[in-house]
Amino acid sequence: MKVSCKPIEFQGRKMLSIRPRTFIPQFSKLMKQVPGAFWKPGHHWLVPDQTTSLQHLQKLFGDPKDSSFQQSFSKKPAESLPGISEIHETAILKLVEQLMLNRYSHATVKSYRSCFRDFLRYPAHQDLNPQDISKEHIRQYMLTCIREKKWSESTQNQAINAIKFYYERVLGHDKQLYDLRPKVGAQLPEVLSEEEVKRLISAVKNLKHRCILMLIYSTGLRLSESVNVRLDDLLVDRRQIFIKGGKGKKDRYVILSDKLLGVIMKYRDLYKPGYWLFEGIHGERYSSRSVQQIMRKAVKRSQVNPYATVHTLRHSFATHMLERGTDLRYIQHLLGHGSIKTTERYLHVRKEAEGKLRSPLEDMDLDLD
Repeated sequence: MKVSCKPIEFQGRKMLSIRPRTFIPQFSKLMKQVPGAFWKPGHHWLVPDQTTSLQHLQKLFGDPKDSSFQQSFSKKPAESLPGISEIHETAILKLVEQLMLNRYSHATVKSYRSCFRDFLRYPAHQDLNPQDISKEHIRQYMLTCIREKKWSESTQNQAINAIKFYYERVLGHDKQLYDLRPKVGAQLPEVLSEEEVKRLISAVKNLKHRCILMLIYSTGLRLSESVNVRLDDLLVDRRQIFIKGGKGKKDRYVILSDKLLGVIMKYRDLYKPGYWLFEGIHGERYSSRSVQQIMRKAVKRSQVNPYATVHTLRHSFATHMLERGTDLRYIQHLLGHGSIKTTERYLHVRKEAEGKLRSPLEDMDLDLD
């Protein structure tokens, strides 16, 4: 084995600490192929302690020699994935490998893997080869989950996507129309008023936490994009922030306001981040979960809309920009939307537009006496 592999616990999760024993060309590129692997700046690579990751390590670096690695690797599939047979675990591994080959994001790989694993663990499927599962099996599985698990439309859609990916992209079957797609309503985005945003940000006293929320609101970033901003992505002279590999792996630039820049500079002087703009206590990338917790506390303290989430700040940014007369196409670019139709949703929630609407009843001269 060309790497050492030591089991550790990191942020409440069982992980494997990976270090090269000898020089390995393109070691980082190889590690990026392992599901769930991430670099802990200045230290080593961390990998989830699970069968899928271990099998990838074995493929990349050969048979394990380290005793601690053998101990982790010798786990039976049933211990790491309860209720999963060997043939089903192989199917899951092939799904993950194909997703990685097609360069899907880590979040998508994780989501599809979870959905497909639950699909194979369904009692009616446990004794079946995945290739023998029919359309009717899939239909009954969906019905059961909708009735018993109360699946939302988005969860149902995600499960269908994972199943379709396996049969069409992994097994190479012809594209199928399962006719199981839910009817999704046209929901308007939740937004906060500018006064509510002001109260929300003012309620956060911690400089780092305030800086995070100000970044998301002033740029309209997604949660995942905000925690992926690196120090080198701050283009101070141009007053821009470079967003690398946003949703759909699209790069773009967003605005860096002078007010936000002032707060970032104070934050950098105090916290001295090394690589990521926002880092955890060990120098790793700040977690999305931590940002959500910051938002929940800020919402409670400021007493704004209790249903507001981190994504509400993104919606509020777009709506407030539109109310200020910013061109819809420019907002589309800032938000990273692939279609203008997605951005047009904000036309329905802007306060300025609603204020100009007039009912025809207003122009009727009625005798109401």
